[in-house]
Amino acid sequence: MIIPPFAGVTLIEYRDHLELTPYQWIREFIGLGRFKADEVGPQPAEQSYPLFNAVMGTEEIWVVVHWQRSEDGTEEVLNAIYLDPEATEAAARKEYDGMVEFANLNKGELEALSNFFEASEEDLAYVEGRFPGVSRGPPDSGSIDDRDVYQARLKVLAGLQPKTVALIQKAELSEDPQERERIEREAVHAYFAEMAPLWTEDLVLEWQRKNPVGTEWLCEFGRVLQEPERRLDPINEELALNWLRRKYNLLTAEELSDAILIATGQRVMPGTLKKRRERLGLTTKRLPGPRPRSEQ
Repeated sequence: MIIPPFAGVTLIEYRDHLELTPYQWIREFIGLGRFKADEVGPQPAEQSYPLFNAVMGTEEIWVVVHWQRSEDGTEEVLNAIYLDPEATEAAARKEYDGMVEFANLNKGELEALSNFFEASEEDLAYVEGRFPGVSRGPPDSGSIDDRDVYQARLKVLAGLQPKTVALIQKAELSEDPQERERIEREAVHAYFAEMAPLWTEDLVLEWQRKNPVGTEWLCEFGRVLQEPERRLDPINEELALNWLRRKYNLLTAEELSDAILIATGQRVMPGTLKKRRERLGLTTKRLPGPRPRSEQ
């Protein structure tokens, strides 16, 4: 949800957390050039320097770089390819074209690409981080499964940010745009208060300077600071976040128990897991009992 009164701020519902994020444009660049290896490669303090220096030395090499520049002027290198000293310009241009092609893939194409190999959590996180969904309420896919997972995810996140989640859900039900906007502003105040234990004093003061909050939420901020740090239940979190992603909805009760053990290191009996997923509103596609012989 974009919060108009808070310049440059948006409350984003990511897959596994809520986050207050600066809202600004980002431009991406891909460049090709020839440089001295010791001027552009890893520096002596970096772990990869000895091997890089042994191979490249002070030779001139082709370098392909993908980087981004934010509205505030900050820059970040996303990927860099250092070709060996013997590489030709044709080889460098081939790497450049490949990087441009990869950078232009949309989310669907990246997700399809991950189906051709065993995508790691890091690979999947890259796709989600490159195309973060700025969500305004339940998914509009029309899928009952997607909506169930969305609601389950909010129930789990409420363990960490109960008032923020309650206000998000309240905003979803409002049909009056102005009323919804007011509730969304309150959700940002709640987020500020409930994240208090994780913020440094400097960050809190900076937030208050740019986004003044009302007395009610300042009091809430102080109250939360006095409480023990909230933590998410790892079993519920795993169920809600990965119910569809890891195809838990297709497993038998016993298989789900084994999968949760692998994912969290905690053994939960099938009957207990059934109660947990039902409280979260997650429905399975499997009938009770062992997997039929035809599927084994």
